[in-house]
Amino acid sequence: MKNMIPFLLAIICFLLVILEGTFSLIYMSMFDGNSMIVSHFMFVFLIYVTIYFEKSTTFYAIALSILFSFIVDIVYTDIIGVYVFAYTVVLYGIRVFMKVLQSNFFIAMIMTIFGIVAADILIFLLYNIIQVHQLSWDFYLLNRLIPSLIWNVIISLIIYICFAKRLEKWSIIKFEHND
Repeated sequence: MKNMIPFLLAIICFLLVILEGTFSLIYMSMFDGNSMIVSHFMFVFLIYVTIYFEKSTTFYAIALSILFSFIVDIVYTDIIGVYVFAYTVVLYGIRVFMKVLQSNFFIAMIMTIFGIVAADILIFLLYNIIQVHQLSWDFYLLNRLIPSLIWNVIISLIIYICFAKRLEKWSIIKFEHND
């Protein structure tokens, strides 16, 4: 079991990337042309991996972020590297914060909200810099950031319920058992 845990994390990330694409098709048909919801399921899961699974000497969340956000860039976007950069930088920032914070539900939710907002704004800024789109800040805030944040916080609660305790258990199995 100890050696299978990184593969389980990768499989979960892969399934969440697929779910992101599936849900994007569903709410494209539900909303008008102005609102846009961007799912960050895999990123939220990696935030929880950073909070509940990682040790100070491991970088599983960063490695999985690079691999699977590269897949997100290839499959879902036109520019390769934007999600890789944004997700990895924000996860590293959360990792730094978690060195001084305790792992509990409230900290996990604060870090999730911070992570989603920081990653989404960074992606928006990078797309504006490379001139993929020219959205105004007001339009972006009202029609993309706030709906995406609400949607991802709801999903993060589900992911938290499903994986927080399991990630703690896997961390103990992976790093503290001497099998």
